[in-house]
Amino acid sequence: MRHRKPTPAWQKLGLKISKKVVVGVTAAATVLGGLAIASTAAQASTGRDSYANTTGNPTFEAAREKYGLTKNMKNGAILHAWMWSFNTITEHMDEIAKAGYTSIQTEPMSKIKEVPANGKKFTENWYYVYQPANTSIGNFAVGTEADLKKMTAAAHAHGIRIIVDVVANHFTADWNAIDPDWQNPEYFHDKNACNGRDINYSNRWEVTHCQLLGLWDLNTANKTVESRMHDFLKTAVDDGVDGFRFDAGKHVELPGEFDNSTYWDVILQNGSQYQYGEVLQGDPGLDYKAYAALYAKYGKGGGGATASDYGKAIRAALRDKNLNAGNLNSLRGAGIADDHLVTWVESHDNYANEDKESTYLTAKQIRFGWAIVGARNGGAPLFFNRPQKSGGNQPQFAEASQLGDTGDNQWKDPEVVAVNQFRNAMDGEDEYLRNCGANQNNNSCLMVERYTTDKKSDDDGVSIANMGGDQDLAGTPTKLDDGTYTDQVNGGKIVVKNGKIESGTAKGNAVSAYFTKGLKESVSATASKSFSSDTMKVTLSARG
Repeated sequence: MRHRKPTPAWQKLGLKISKKVVVGVTAAATVLGGLAIASTAAQASTGRDSYANTTGNPTFEAAREKYGLTKNMKNGAILHAWMWSFNTITEHMDEIAKAGYTSIQTEPMSKIKEVPANGKKFTENWYYVYQPANTSIGNFAVGTEADLKKMTAAAHAHGIRIIVDVVANHFTADWNAIDPDWQNPEYFHDKNACNGRDINYSNRWEVTHCQLLGLWDLNTANKTVESRMHDFLKTAVDDGVDGFRFDAGKHVELPGEFDNSTYWDVILQNGSQYQYGEVLQGDPGLDYKAYAALYAKYGKGGGGATASDYGKAIRAALRDKNLNAGNLNSLRGAGIADDHLVTWVESHDNYANEDKESTYLTAKQIRFGWAIVGARNGGAPLFFNRPQKSGGNQPQFAEASQLGDTGDNQWKDPEVVAVNQFRNAMDGEDEYLRNCGANQNNNSCLMVERYTTDKKSDDDGVSIANMGGDQDLAGTPTKLDDGTYTDQVNGGKIVVKNGKIESGTAKGNAVSAYFTKGLKESVSATASKSFSSDTMKVTLSARG
């Protein structure tokens, strides 16, 4: 979540909240609101264990291996099914599996503030999905708790895991929209703590105790709040959820930082296998490394923080058509392991905020970025699904789709699918980034090599984002083992011998993915139409 000027009084009354609110706040808080709760210590040791229930389950493993998805969530691609309902996700589960996504990230599932007059349109409305009103599962955008259970069951039948967005820092700004059993002043920080001024982001106490954009800030040191949020998350895991993304994570104090808070240490022990927080890179006075370690600590499948600065670097490179390998090599983790980061070309914050930070990117530019981000060894790459017919040269919200619907088809474009399958096939292997050409000086063309030096070409490959013309690759140095590699997008080939590409061309203005490992099954031409191509056969990569 980024920052803006103080929220006007009329917004604080809940008449309307800035898009920034929503954008930064991604919510989900579900619990048995108001019911008596057992001690968190007892509950932390009971209930579903997501990791054991999936990777420890032979039926799940068979499905995962069928679609060639990664075993650990930290290594696989995430589809951010932005504003899709649970039922919509369920209906598209087979396509999502074939498209190579290890995980799906949903919208907040808690009860939310709703403005009936706005219906399900995006404009001046979508951000209410990020304004919790209590801790119970179900809202008008995503559906019911029964829909959630149906979706998680379908996901697991396809070897996919589910991440739910959670707002654990605050509730809606409209006090009257908050459920009565949460309308206790002790559950929230003093709304006048900052006397109506902007939060001073170099002051950690203000960051963690003052109202963010007029939203009611949860008193996260309060044991009842802590218990109810823990139970909400645990209920979701028992319903089949496998991970959580925590919105505005930096606005909740680290354990022991203030008020003897144990909030994170309690609520993160919920049985899920992967958790990460919206903790942006480069914020002053922020212990970014501590947050990443905290989220990763409680997940057998990984976790961490968001690589926001890397996304910014990717977008700048796409804008300038300057894919210089040296500029894009580091994920900007500041001492954090790369596999404790979530990467992206754009997030919903970048796209949907009123500053339109990434909205201008075309679908083609996003695919070029995905050929880099999605192919890399480090980071769990998240693919943000835009609303239909929106972004690029089109309106930010064209209203061609509504809340609950699928977005555009870029998430299943053949170039994106090929990169996902490349990533899955190369799971655990080393990487090397270089620019194309014998002199490696073509900055409009970037190669992401994945390799194991074992004299076997079937476990090596290269993803190429070429924003220029056709590029002769002959003479280009490479880490790939000797062999012939086929472009699974465009059908071309490269031949590697003695540490150099002997022959082959990277198609201009295109994404290429050269690899052979695990290509055991192809989707029919008819099925490939679902990947938005009438002619191209999309290859399903199943690891052997």
